[in-house]
Amino acid sequence: MFNKYGCYAMGVKLKPHREDLEHGLQKEICTFLDFQSATLPMLYFAVPNALKFLSTLKDTRRISAAYAKMRAEGFKDGVSDLVVVIKRDNRLKLGFFEQKRPATYKTSEKTGKRVINTPAGKPTESQLAFLEEARKLGAYGAVSYTLEEFQNHWQEFLES
Repeated sequence: MFNKYGCYAMGVKLKPHREDLEHGLQKEICTFLDFQSATLPMLYFAVPNALKFLSTLKDTRRISAAYAKMRAEGFKDGVSDLVVVIKRDNRLKLGFFEQKRPATYKTSEKTGKRVINTPAGKPTESQLAFLEEARKLGAYGAVSYTLEEFQNHWQEFLES
């Protein structure tokens, strides 16, 4: 039987992982892009980044072997989560979009004020360097923490 987090567990209560927040954001963005692709000549795809999942193996030999194989096949550190190619004004435009875990909040029992429960994710140096290189080549690049922020970046991308 699947629990509410989509995991198979018999009587085991599981909490969502912090990465699930980033995953949820990327799913929302992909749904948005699916709707956009109905009216715009475009394609998009996610860049597989299985390394964060490999760390759960706890087998350093397997992790090292998988990492070496991925590097040999062209894996690069810092590549953005989503790549978008769109045809605008009779030319192709390229956009790189990185998603990061949004901050979560809770209400303080002492003060009743809203306080940060989980800080937002931060782009790594290699992710920022990749986006900078992409911009130097004339591509669009942005980091988003919410769907609304992505939609603002999307408008900038379309207008650039």
